[in-house]
Amino acid sequence: MQNLIINGTFDSGSANWGGTDLETSYTENAYLGNGSSNRVAEMDGQSGQTTIMEQSFTVNNPIQTALTLDAALRTASLNQAGTEGFTVEILDAGGAVIASMSVLPTTNSFTQASLNVDFPSAGQYTLRLTELGSDNSLGAIVDNISLMVCFCNGTLIETAEGPRAIETLTPGTVILTENGPRPLRWIGKRSVSPAQMADNAKLCPVRIEAGALGPGLPSQPLQVSRQHRMLIRSRVAKRMFGQFEVLIPAIRLTALPGIYVNEDRAAVTYYHMLFDNHEIVFANGAPSESLLVTEQSLAALSPAAQEELTLLFPDLICGTRHCTESARPIPPHARQKRLVARIGKNNRAALDAI
Repeated sequence: MQNLIINGTFDSGSANWGGTDLETSYTENAYLGNGSSNRVAEMDGQSGQTTIMEQSFTVNNPIQTALTLDAALRTASLNQAGTEGFTVEILDAGGAVIASMSVLPTTNSFTQASLNVDFPSAGQYTLRLTELGSDNSLGAIVDNISLMVCFCNGTLIETAEGPRAIETLTPGTVILTENGPRPLRWIGKRSVSPAQMADNAKLCPVRIEAGALGPGLPSQPLQVSRQHRMLIRSRVAKRMFGQFEVLIPAIRLTALPGIYVNEDRAAVTYYHMLFDNHEIVFANGAPSESLLVTEQSLAALSPAAQEELTLLFPDLICGTRHCTESARPIPPHARQKRLVARIGKNNRAALDAI
């Protein structure tokens, strides 16, 4: 995941922020009396002045994602609840507002606010926060401003509306598959912390660098779980299995250049998309599988997700067997390793032009 907002935590004070009447030198405790030494920003610096905070950033592709932030009302302003706060705007290079919301916190504890943003094209954009309420130096507090774009986590999914960040998808979203547009039936996620990865290295993602599968595929770095299967297209597969295309777990592909286990131990969230049938979808342009319900894949989900799937799709969860056919053959483990070794030895792309 890449946060387009730099210093959204204000750990470095006003660095990377512009505007007027910025106040970023104090801690939570100064405003909220909670004993925390975490640095935050107040959206009402000096009395009689209007606080405006701005930061410009670049988007490389059209994308739908969400801006999130934490907001609270300083304890001395609780009598102004409902009127004290700030506006949030995303502006394009021409100054037109493409997304906006008002944040009016009512308590002196942090709550998260979220703004869906549809970036129509690549280019320069600006985030602007503007004070609302009385200019009396007693305002709202803001922290953890984040605009996450999944350039590295394998979450730019092709939809009927264009590429969208996977965290913005919901059941019913129309996804472009190899079989045409298909409605998403269910989406689940599992977040893995650095501590969990340190305890179990198998939770670390596999990183596929741009172009590692073939020319322009993926279009930008992609991260998936170890057992997530990618589509392989190769004459070697045809000779071994009678078909040009097969599905191979990402961990097997680490024998190829530009594909490796990412051991940076940065937190990661894995997403699972379910359709009526097992589908080939496109993540950062690269063909990849949707969730194929098997004992192994169910075990990888959280207990809550397993329960939800069982309640929503009882006909899909069939005891010890799965009800959907795989979109492509899945070779036995030993032959997967041999296939990848032969592709590497022949210096061919994993997604070869047939």
